[in-house]
Formats: sequence, C-alpha cells, structure tokens
Amino acid sequence: MRRSKSDPPSRTTVPVSELDKTSELPWNGRLDAMGELLGVAKSHTLPSFLTGRCEAATKSDGTLVTKADQATESAMRHWLQQNFPNDGIVGEEEPPQSGQSKWTWVIDPIDGTASFHHQVPLWGTLIALRHNGRPVAGACELPAIGLGATGTCQEAHLVVEGRQQGILTRASPCRLEEATLVTTGWDYFRMVGAEAVYPELANQAARTKGWGDCYGLWLLLAGRVDVVVEPHLHPWDIEWLVPLAEAAGLKVTNWRGEKCDSPRQCVASHGGPLHDDVTKILKPHARA
Repeated sequence: MRRSKSDPPSRTTVPVSELDKTSELPWNGRLDAMGELLGVAKSHTLPSFLTGRCEAATKSDGTLVTKADQATESAMRHWLQQNFPNDGIVGEEEPPQSGQSKWTWVIDPIDGTASFHHQVPLWGTLIALRHNGRPVAGACELPAIGLGATGTCQEAHLVVEGRQQGILTRASPCRLEEATLVTTGWDYFRMVGAEAVYPELANQAARTKGWGDCYGLWLLLAGRVDVVVEPHLHPWDIEWLVPLAEAAGLKVTNWRGEKCDSPRQCVASHGGPLHDDVTKILKPHARA
C-alpha cells in the first residue's frame, strides 16, 4: 500500500490486516490502513496521556477538547491526505473534507476526552470507513489499557494486548430487570432535554454503570454488559461500531428501535426482548 514519505508510524496493536477481504468492495489497502492510522494516533495520544499533558478547554457545545485531540486529528488527516488523497474525511475537531472517491474516513482521535483529561485510561481512538455513505469497516483502540476491536460487516474481532479474539454471537438472555445497562453519563441526557428518562431506565434495570464512551461499546462487543444507551452521539462516536455489530449479530438502533447507520440517540444490545424493553421506555423521548 502507499505510505507517506515520512517514516511510517509503529504498527498499532490492532491487527486489521487479517480481516476478511473477500467481499466485493475495492478496499485497495484501506483495511490495512486503518491499523496504520491507529498507530499514527497512538504516537500522539499515548505519550501525552502518560506524561500528564491532558489539559482541556470547554467547547461551545459544552464538551471538552485537549491539545492532544487537535494535534492527533491533524496528524491523522495529514496521513490520510498523503496516502488516500481522493477520499473524504469527517472528524470531530476540523471541518469535513469532501473527496472524489466513494470512500470517506470518519475519525475521532480521542473518544472519551473527559476520561483523558482526568487521566482515566478509558478513552480510545475510533475509525469508521464509509463506502457510498455507509459504514462498512471500523476499528477502535484503547491504547492505555491494551484493548481494541476491528472488523467489517462480514467479520469482527476483539483485540486484547495485540491478540485477536473472536466475538461470540448470542441473544440477550435477560430482560431489562435483569440487565446491566451502561451509559456515558446522566449529563448527556440533560444536554438533550431527556433527563427524565434516565431514572426510569435506572429504576427498571438491575444495575447501571458509567462505563461509557467507546469502552462501554467494547464491553458490549465482549459480552460483558447487556445494553448501552446513549442520548447524544455524532457520526465519529458510533459509526465504527456499526459494521462490527452487523458481523457480531448485535443490534444497533435509534431510540425508536429503528435500525440506522449513524443514530444520534443510540441503543446497542445483543437484541431479543431486552432491546424491546429499552426502546419502549425511550421511544416517547426520541428526538426527530
């Protein structure tokens, strides 16, 4: 595959190159490139995190941003422009860049900026790859704890300390009253005027946990939690999961229970009656 003229970054611990490449899509090195791009990100984020350079400012929407966010996204965009100059780029920190090809990269340099800022290691880098507007491949890496996931719509893997693990497809064995429900935080419900629904969910679930951002979605892929509910997402927060969920048999919908590739309000689960229990509560609070 094409590489930048500069020295290539060290390989990420997420081995994307062994994914199923037998589909008819013209990947042209892009699956391998997801791993290279995670390596670019890690070369910026992890040193900043480990040395405590995690100062944050508050953006106009009330969310946090760090210098590492901005520097990492700039580096990721530069690498993509050198290696795939005709592809589009959508990211959190800079305006979208249109492309001439059918491919678009959707990137989040640091998902879980609050965790990063407080030096809690539950943050990660997210990459989704769209073809003709639909997410068809995705990858995430939580470099501070050695976890990740990667996949296409046909095949998905967890990654633990650089080693791939299969994802066990299973239907949810429980209803909401037996379930562990995960969300990033109550304040996100408040941000979208849906704070009233959180107590209803919490009162009906067996337990709720704040293992949020990409870590909560990784736990869902790993089968360690039952359902993830998020009230306010952007494409770079969720699109990486959509292809992996399809391959793993997970269910990802909006709060109305409708399947979509980039839900702004999301329910992700192993499906079954549990998913219906949750969307029944959320549907009256769903946004247009």
